[in-house]
Amino acid sequence: MDRRDLLLAAPLLAAGPAVAAASGTTGAHYGTVKAVITGWRRGDLKAVVDQLADDIVWYSHVGSPPIVGKAATEKFMATLSTQMLDVRWRVFHYAEAGDAAFTEGVDDFAMPDGRRVSLPYAGIMRFRDGKIIEWRDYFDRGLFDRLKAGEAPPPHIAALTERPALF
Repeated sequence: MDRRDLLLAAPLLAAGPAVAAASGTTGAHYGTVKAVITGWRRGDLKAVVDQLADDIVWYSHVGSPPIVGKAATEKFMATLSTQMLDVRWRVFHYAEAGDAAFTEGVDDFAMPDGRRVSLPYAGIMRFRDGKIIEWRDYFDRGLFDRLKAGEAPPPHIAALTERPALF
């Protein structure tokens, strides 16, 4: 291994236990993340909100202003739940490092008129005392708006959203 290879590998070597968590089935925060996702799927907002700290900061879309506080987040989620039906949110990759959990997956839901929207995303949740204190979702807002308007996903996006999921 030359110096360049060592420098490129340094983040993986430093990650230690976080690399083991990349399989998606381990880690201190895995149960909380899974509870949030399965709560959304069931339409059980209480199960989702129960995982949040009172002072949560949620970037439902990085690039938009955050929603601050548990009450404001719950109100925003209630509004979203009327527009996102038959939620099939899936996670393809999961890893943890310290107080953070990293996910890559697909937001998949039906619009009130029955049209499906499947959008790749990546997200980061930070934790304190087992509760989510910060949540950041990263996705292509322009693509999201086009899919909501009824545009078919391009083949490369469909390929990303149709992969086997961890859960």
